[in-house]
Amino acid sequence: MKYSLNTIFFVGASLLVAACSTKVPDSFAEKDAEAVLFPDYANCVVPVNIAPMNFFLRDSAEACVLTITPETGDVVAVSGNSDNAFKIPVAEWRAMLAANVGKNLKYDVYARQRGAWIHYKPFNIQVCADSIDRYLTYRLIEPSYMGTGEIGVYQYDLENGVQSVIFDNHRSHKDPNIRGQKCVNCHTAQRNHPENKMFYYRGANGGLILTYNGQVKKINTRTGDMFAGTVYPAWHPNLPLIAFSSNVIKQNFPTFALNKVEPFDLYSDLVLYNIEKNEVTAVQRTRNSQETNPNWSPDGKYLYYNSSDSVFKGPHAVFKMRYNLFRMAFNADSLSWGKPELVYNAASKMRSATYPRVSPDGKYLLFTEANYGTSTQTNKSADLYLMRLDSMTVRALDEINCSTESDSYHDWSKNSKWFVFSSRRFDGNYSRPYFSHIGADGKASKPVLIPHDDPRHDLNLLKCYNVPEFSTSPVKFNPSDFQSVINSEELKATYGSPIEKQTDAVSGATQMK
Repeated sequence: MKYSLNTIFFVGASLLVAACSTKVPDSFAEKDAEAVLFPDYANCVVPVNIAPMNFFLRDSAEACVLTITPETGDVVAVSGNSDNAFKIPVAEWRAMLAANVGKNLKYDVYARQRGAWIHYKPFNIQVCADSIDRYLTYRLIEPSYMGTGEIGVYQYDLENGVQSVIFDNHRSHKDPNIRGQKCVNCHTAQRNHPENKMFYYRGANGGLILTYNGQVKKINTRTGDMFAGTVYPAWHPNLPLIAFSSNVIKQNFPTFALNKVEPFDLYSDLVLYNIEKNEVTAVQRTRNSQETNPNWSPDGKYLYYNSSDSVFKGPHAVFKMRYNLFRMAFNADSLSWGKPELVYNAASKMRSATYPRVSPDGKYLLFTEANYGTSTQTNKSADLYLMRLDSMTVRALDEINCSTESDSYHDWSKNSKWFVFSSRRFDGNYSRPYFSHIGADGKASKPVLIPHDDPRHDLNLLKCYNVPEFSTSPVKFNPSDFQSVINSEELKATYGSPIEKQTDAVSGATQMK
């Protein structure tokens, strides 16, 4: 790479450097390339309320300096630490974002290599007026396992960069060499009442751990003639109702395969849990298909889900099972359901669609499409697709999808301007949460890895982020509150649907009369 020598003299009022202790090089060679950074925040869009977007220089350097030049306000200069990481001062960062809504921040990176300074090509970060939901909840889990290690559900403050535990299973792992089946999973919150949350604690003394109206309860939702307990939840946006899939889930761990683990359903149906009545009723009970992954429309009038075109018939059947997207109308007054409506036929293209998520403004349906199956977090063929609900037109989000690794589980911010998704694009092993902005034209901005004070945090973390979901408020209870409920007696749910004694020998699901 050729360099041209430039000498820059900074004159008093023309450049006010906020961090006075940082000396910006006044003589350097220009490099005709952008700096290689992690995370890669170059030319991205960020919300006005995000924590500092710290990063480190991946090129070798003896020293490095960063200047951020806003369109409004003073320049901020930061020296790289011994690991060539830039940690932007919080106060200066917040003031800079607030003063530059809708404007660009110009980034200049300097590095000293072999005693001489170079200046990389500048890049911009655009500050978006649309704020992002303050909290992100997720599970941290090993990417492949036969027995559970330490697993927990956490909340992360996207404004302050602070992670806190909601609940984890470390109390059951007194001996680190013994791995018992103590799993914490399937967390979610009510969209319009985020103080109401739930997660599962599975294993001995386990159950549905539910916070509702300021109380914590442990509930056993397997009741009546259900062939399995409840699994994947979808909280009605306003009513005390949670739609669940009831699944019998298995996993394959191939020795030679692109995908390291293949989760699949032996069979699955849909049920509805009424919190105030503590009652479960059947929603979909079918013998020739499997329904799973429910999600409500923002007005609560429709329940979206994905349904298979076949049932499981052997170990290799998972590679042939494909799912389509459906919805059913819901009458809140009578708690009754309409007929299933096909929303998107992926199987006709020899593809599989899963995880339907309607934006809170009702404009878009975001879902995952893959070559097969329904649990796509580890499926390298999984990509995100966007449907405009007014025209039912669908397109792949090519501007954000990774062609070689899984892009999967996703969630919308409350203002419908941002979505978060999990991706294994960096190394193929670990899922990391990225967020992106949806513009007025329906185009998504460059995916952005969530920021951390230590920009190497996710490189050093030997866990996957699983099921990232936004929340506008933190959990009101601490782990001790949940542990006390786990140690207490469970509340057994009742069953409000007719019990059908005849069962299907193929899927195990109850037959409809």
